[in-house]
Amino acid sequence: MIQRFWHPGGRILDLGCGAGRTTVPLRQAGYQVVGVDIAQPMVSQAKLFAENMDLDFPMAVGDATDLPLDTNCLDGILFSYNGIELIPKQSGKISALREAYRVLKPGGTLIFTTHAFEAFNKYAPARLQRYGIHVFNRMLGRAKEDAELGEVIVDPKRTVEVYYMQINSPRRYRKLLTQLGFSLVYYNSRKRIESGKSPTRLADFDGDFKFYVAQKET
Repeated sequence: MIQRFWHPGGRILDLGCGAGRTTVPLRQAGYQVVGVDIAQPMVSQAKLFAENMDLDFPMAVGDATDLPLDTNCLDGILFSYNGIELIPKQSGKISALREAYRVLKPGGTLIFTTHAFEAFNKYAPARLQRYGIHVFNRMLGRAKEDAELGEVIVDPKRTVEVYYMQINSPRRYRKLLTQLGFSLVYYNSRKRIESGKSPTRLADFDGDFKFYVAQKET
């Protein structure tokens, strides 16, 4: 997919680069890659990984909603491993998409992935249950004012640290992208991609992850 939409030599942002597991391969493939992550320890690990691979490229600590980059400076952005879902609230996701639009050159593309909100898989019963509870609490006025549909928060009683994500439907992302000026030029499920099947709206209900390619207007 990356080779289909990006040409070697293009300036690419690996957003939420973590320890560099996608940043380093992008550089090895010939892209002028820039790595940005909100966590300083992750950026430090990515730099060490790059050094061990004898690679040199810029990396910085930064927030997806306020990128340390100039306007119209990138050919592409990769926001992989469902990173957009870790940004709190719908307003945060809108800010991140708006910021991606700002830093992309006209015609540049944003590639991002999400969980499958409506897929018929083993997680469907739990999603349906959470949705029902959310609607029921709203009807009774018992929901927290800041609670939003799709939010999942795992607290320290169950894990070592607080973990947050918010899963949106493909319909929601299509709407947001259009409102912000993007064109959705490709959308498919991982399952269909791996089996060589063409994009279709049936991908909404298929597989475990969704892949979006959104293009900034030229």
